[in-house]
Amino acid sequence: MDISFYFLTFIPNAIYGPLFVLLFLGAHYYIRLKLPKSDPFILPVVALLSGIGLIVILRLSPDLAFTRNEVIQSLVTRNPDIHVKDNVLTLAKLGMKHFIFIASGLLVMLASEHVFNQKTLSWFSSKKYLWVFLASFLTILTLLFGTKINDRRLWFFGFQTVEFVKLLLVFFIAGYLYEKSKGLWISSHKGLKTWISHGGPFILMWFFALIPLFIQKDLGPTFLIFVVFLLMFHYGGNPNLVTLLFAILTIAGGYVSYKIGFPSIVGKRFEMMLDPFGRSEAMARALWSISSGGIAGSGIGFGQPWRIPQVQSDYTFVALCEEMGLIGGVIVVLGYTILIYRCFRIASETDNLYKRFLVTTVGTLIGLQAFIIICGNLGVIPMTGITLPLVSYGGSSMIINFLMMGIVIRISGDKRCQS
Repeated sequence: MDISFYFLTFIPNAIYGPLFVLLFLGAHYYIRLKLPKSDPFILPVVALLSGIGLIVILRLSPDLAFTRNEVIQSLVTRNPDIHVKDNVLTLAKLGMKHFIFIASGLLVMLASEHVFNQKTLSWFSSKKYLWVFLASFLTILTLLFGTKINDRRLWFFGFQTVEFVKLLLVFFIAGYLYEKSKGLWISSHKGLKTWISHGGPFILMWFFALIPLFIQKDLGPTFLIFVVFLLMFHYGGNPNLVTLLFAILTIAGGYVSYKIGFPSIVGKRFEMMLDPFGRSEAMARALWSISSGGIAGSGIGFGQPWRIPQVQSDYTFVALCEEMGLIGGVIVVLGYTILIYRCFRIASETDNLYKRFLVTTVGTLIGLQAFIIICGNLGVIPMTGITLPLVSYGGSSMIINFLMMGIVIRISGDKRCQS
């Protein structure tokens, strides 16, 4: 099979960089023109993170495809009648597709500046329960009729529906806390009955949204959404004692699940973390890869991160740490730190309570997702299977993250945020 056509030769490779710069310069000019008072930090940080991700994916694509092609040719040589499900061309086009995802996400971000105006956000805040029901319906629909890959149905018409579910639940959390936060705060001084009247529906919707995801066995996003719910519930006025109780129950539930071995994936992920060199080839290779990077890295194209299974989606942080070193890893972490700080700064300076909760929820979701996947790549916590926002390969994740950043920029444009 001749796959050389799909690789990035000198001419197309030279085009990606200028096109990326032109796209973001055009977006910057458009946002400055339409929203001159918007936050000036969000778009540059998004460009930094997505640019690093594009470099990593462009670099990995040829090696991943060549390696897969060699494996297939070896199998066919030994057994000419073997049936091989081929995805070599898909791997060869990863870089091109990732660039298209970024460009599409940027267009969605710019479109969101028009869509999410004051009137639209007001309507969104009033339909809080609708978003939970839509999220659950979409999850169940995917569970029943979605595309089955690796014994799990997570995709529906080529879209990973859990990414859209996360966005819907962001709208629910912001809308609910906008309406009930004052009551939650008062309930901390009024007793259990008052708390149930204000916090009970939130808890009910919490589990109503999470149960379909749990049944779907998509435990990474389930855990992420659960923690975001818990943190925002506390931020919205939930009493400290109740938040602590939920945290303890979560830890206890995880421990019991690990001990009894149900669901089995929980035990496997913990074993991979506790004994990576004995239980997980992927985790062992990831740890060796990070350690070989050192301070400055091996140099882009000079490492071997492509040896790690699913490196383009699950271990992108490992790949950039090997070839860009500790310096590259720190730059990415600082990028997320700035992004989260600006989200919280924008939230604190807006007078609209719904917008405050919406931006805070987005910042919490992005920050927590980055924290979980980076810690998982470092072997500190079990791997969850979620992507590194704005960096890892994945069209659904990329577009939804750009959309959420567009909402934050739109809200920041309503009132000047001083740096």
